[in-house]
This record gives sequence, C-alpha cells and structure tokens, in this order.
Amino acid sequence: MKMSDPDQGTSVSSQEKGYASDALTSFNSGEYSACVSSLEMLEVLRPSDVKVAHNKIVAQCRAATQTSTQLPLPEVVKQLEGLANTAGINLGIDGLKEEEVDWPLLVYNLAVAKFQQKQYIQAAQLSSKLEHSEKTGADLKKKVYFLNAELSLALRQPEEALKYTKIIQTLVGNNEEESSRLLMLKARSQILGRQLKSLKKELKSVSLSGSQGITCEFVRSNIEYQCKNYRKSIKMLNSGAQLAGNRVFPHYYNNLGCIHQNMKKPNLAVYYFKNAMEKLDGGNSGGDVGVTQKVDGEKEIGSFNGVPQPQVMYNISLSLLHAKRPHIAFELLMEVASSFYLDPHIWFHLAECCIQHLKERSSQELGHGEVGAGPTHKFIASNPQGPSLENRAEPGGGEGGIVPGLTYDFAYVCLKNAESLLPKNEGVDTSVYCQTVGCVGNPMTWADVDQLRLAILAAKAYVALSVGDFLMAGSYADTMLQFQSLPGGYSMLAHLYAAESLIFQDRLTDAIKHLDPENLSDITFTENSAPVEIVSSSAADVSDCRNLMHLNLAVGFALREEWDKAGGLARQLCLSDGGLGGNLGVQVLILNLYISLRKGDIATAHHILLQRYPSLKQQHSQNSIV
Repeated sequence: MKMSDPDQGTSVSSQEKGYASDALTSFNSGEYSACVSSLEMLEVLRPSDVKVAHNKIVAQCRAATQTSTQLPLPEVVKQLEGLANTAGINLGIDGLKEEEVDWPLLVYNLAVAKFQQKQYIQAAQLSSKLEHSEKTGADLKKKVYFLNAELSLALRQPEEALKYTKIIQTLVGNNEEESSRLLMLKARSQILGRQLKSLKKELKSVSLSGSQGITCEFVRSNIEYQCKNYRKSIKMLNSGAQLAGNRVFPHYYNNLGCIHQNMKKPNLAVYYFKNAMEKLDGGNSGGDVGVTQKVDGEKEIGSFNGVPQPQVMYNISLSLLHAKRPHIAFELLMEVASSFYLDPHIWFHLAECCIQHLKERSSQELGHGEVGAGPTHKFIASNPQGPSLENRAEPGGGEGGIVPGLTYDFAYVCLKNAESLLPKNEGVDTSVYCQTVGCVGNPMTWADVDQLRLAILAAKAYVALSVGDFLMAGSYADTMLQFQSLPGGYSMLAHLYAAESLIFQDRLTDAIKHLDPENLSDITFTENSAPVEIVSSSAADVSDCRNLMHLNLAVGFALREEWDKAGGLARQLCLSDGGLGGNLGVQVLILNLYISLRKGDIATAHHILLQRYPSLKQQHSQNSIV
C-alpha cells in the first residue's frame, strides 16, 4: 500500500502539518509504528479526514509486516471500503467509472487488499479503472500494470498477463529490481501459456537474488516438470525451498505432490498434498488470513504464501482417485465444486468417482468357488448382479431431486454438467486458450477441450450401459467414432460400447462388426486425457484388450448360436496369457462351459473343470469307484 501526500491546503494548522510531516518521514524511513503514532495524533485533530484515515490503515499494515502481528485482512478491506464510501467512490453494482476516480491511491490499495483476499474479479474491476484513468499518476500507473499482470495470472489468463508485461517493459527502464520482477512475471505467464522452449533458454544463465531468485528456481522446476524431467524438477524444487525456508512450504509440498502423481505414485502424492494442506491450515487459509506480508503490490504480490487451498484439495482428490479411493476423493471434490462449479473437470471427476466405486463393487460381485464335498461337491460361478435399485434410475430422469452420492444417476448428472460447461470452438486456430475464470485448473487448449469431451462421452456411454439405457449408449459411442483422429484407446472403448449396445438391441450382425480384434493395434490415450479407470498403455495391455475383444466376439457368435466360431475363439482365450489365469478367467470359463454344454460335449465340459480345478480329479475318481 502507498500513503497519500500530506494535505498542504490553507485550512491545515501548523500543528497538523507537523504531525503529517513526522508521519511521512517515519514512513519513508521504515519506522511504521512511529508513523502510526503520529497519524493517530493527527486523527484526533482531523477525525473526518479521509486521507488521514487512509494513511493510518496503510501504516498499520506496514507495521504489522514488521512485527508479524496478525492484522485481519477482512477488517482492512472493510475499513478501506468504508473510506471509499465516505469519499463518494461508487463501489456498487454499476461499478466505478473512469472519470470518477478522484482517489486513485485509495482505489489502488483497495484493489490490492481484494487481491490478497483472493477476490480477483473485484480487484480486477477496480484496477482496470485506474489503468485508463487520467488522474492516475505515472508511478502509480506502473504499479497498476504490475497488479493487473498478477491478477491476469490469478485468473488463469496468460495472454492478458503477457500483454501487461510488454507495457511494463517500456516503463521499468534501468531499475534492476523491477526488471527482475518483470522477468519473473513474464516467465510465469509463459509457463501458464505453455511457451517453454524460449523460456528455458532465457532462464538458463539468469541469476537473481532475494524473492525473485526463489521464484526463478520454482519456475525452472516447473519447466522441467512440464518437460517430464521429474528428477531434475525435484532437484530444482529443493534448491528453491532451501533459499526460501518455511514461506514456500505450501508450494513446495504441492509441487512435489504433482511431480509424484505424474511419476505414477499417487499414494506418495497424497502424502505431499496433505502436507501442503497442513501448512495452509497452520498458516494462511481462507478469508481470515492475517496481514503478515507486504500488500503494496511492489515486491510481495504473488508471494509464495498465496497457495490456493481449493487447488490443493483438487489435487488430493485426483491422487486419491488414481489410488483407487473414490469415497474420499468424492467428498473432497464436492467441497471444491461448491466454489468452482463452473469447472467441467470437477464434474467429470465426480462422475469418475461414482463409476470407479460402482465398478469395483460390481467386480467383487463376480464370484466363483466350491462348496460341499464328495457327492455333494458343487462348483459355483456367477455373473455380476445388475445395478441395485438405487443405482438403476434412468439417466436424465428426475435430475432435480437427485441427492449427491456414489450412484449412476448422480454420475450421469455430473457428466451432463461437465459437457454443458465445455466452451465452444467457433474459430479455426486450435492453439487459442480457453478462458477459465471460475475454474480451479489451468487454462486449456482447444485440443484439451476435445479430449475432455471424448472422455465425457465415453463415461456417458458406460453409465448408460450400466443402467440399461442401451440406445443412448450406442448413440454416445457412435458420436465418439465420428471424431477425427480418434485416439486408439477411445476407439477401443467406442467399439466395445457400441457392440454391447447393439447386442442388447438384438442386432448381432452389426455388433460383430465392431468386435474385430485385428483392428485393435493401438490403445493409447492422448496425454493427460485417459479416464482414471483405464490403465496406461503397453504391449501387455494391447494383448489384454485383444482378449477382451475376442471374448465379446465369442459371446456375439454364441448368441447367434454359431457354436463352432464361438468355441474356437473361447478355446483361444483359454490358451492365451489373459485367459483362465488372467482378469477374464471366470468369464472365459463360464463361456467355454456354456458352449460345450450347448453342443452336448459333456466330456469337454468335464475336462475344462478338471483342468481349472485339479482337486476335483481325485474326488471324481473316488465317486466313480463308489
């Protein structure tokens, strides 16, 4: 914050001028407590002077920074807003007009306080008026540009931030401190905008001191992280942490969590994210944060203490989802969604929590085993039960009364919300960044939007099949197949979902066309777009997916009573690595037994059982002797 100049009007007495002069001298020399004392004495003589009251608030904030005193930020904002109303500044719905900015310094300090309170949109509205006001001096306007650049970064608008850095470049001159700060602003904007190549070269030989040096190390770590050099990223992150001490702990742990999540270590990522949350809870979280740092927009805007707590919660929830703990992830995402309900990612991940939970429960219901002994010995193999009543509601039915929970109904509503929140690409340039005001994540390219749209369609098809809405499932799958340059993983899912939909519609010939395993050579997903329930691709995964396609194809032939074709495919599955010993073991066993019995081949059925369960052989021999 900045102090106003002492009033030199004729109505000021010599005593008042003395107090004002003492206050200004103390402020400029950094003796903020003495400045507050002088202003308090001046306030006694001039109780209704807005300028005196404003300067007192500024001095109190600076004094709190020196003494680490907790000065509640909401109280500071309340006082500044009260002064603005007293001065006749319009802060209502209509907003402040540029020609009405008679108190530019007061408006600037209020914008900075709003920024520290993380009310970025309100701060941007105030700051934008100062930018274009003729009453804003040259020095203050430069600070306004710095503030606007920081606000653009906070609102995830890298192109806007870069626009302000170009303006600031013409104003900083030979000021080394401002030049260092401008360099880091530009670097952070380029990272958010994914412009890494030129940035990495530019920072290679840069050496900065103080807070900007700490920022530089974190920026370098972020660059290596985005280049997938995770070990190097951790090394630079540790270097920045050693320079900064406890102030960077929230950022430090949050970034470590992100790195380990991308190293496919979700449980370790959860550990680091929880450490970040603990540091935030113990330091500055929420709106009751104490003002223990400078808020003048010169050096400390964008300081390391301002880690967004919802972003850390969002990160924890994603790691929990990857760690197969959808219950806890769901609760955290619901809390984040209460504030960032415009972010399509949150709604999509909520649906993923529902799908993962219900999928795991369904797989547990698929049982097989043995009961009894001797003549009463029985082998049991059961297909999974259909969705329970609470999870079977038709998609789209009664959405207004759906209670949030791990159900297919709620998953479908979440997916509809996510799809409706996706921006529409009406242009040709595929590199344009989507505005994400009100979103917890980083800006997306249009390619990212298309990948998220594909993931949502795949999830909607899965949910529709799970609740028995086969027509809509087929429609979603067909929509996926119409995408240009469809990734192999989504192509596989689309064909499987389309085939299952057609099978339930008794269109077996059309279904079999979707199940040709020879067309399956690639199951990769575009980076960062794969649903969490799909494992990462490898040569072994391609083999597993081929077996899955073979299984569905065999079922299709069996439904058409083409037993020879179905039996040939089923026997191949028995011999493959993913057959009776793999994830498809029970399904393959049941299919082979069913085909053998339908063909009247009892001996083959016995052979299959004895091959899978050797313990039955001895019991079978004893029964024969008896």
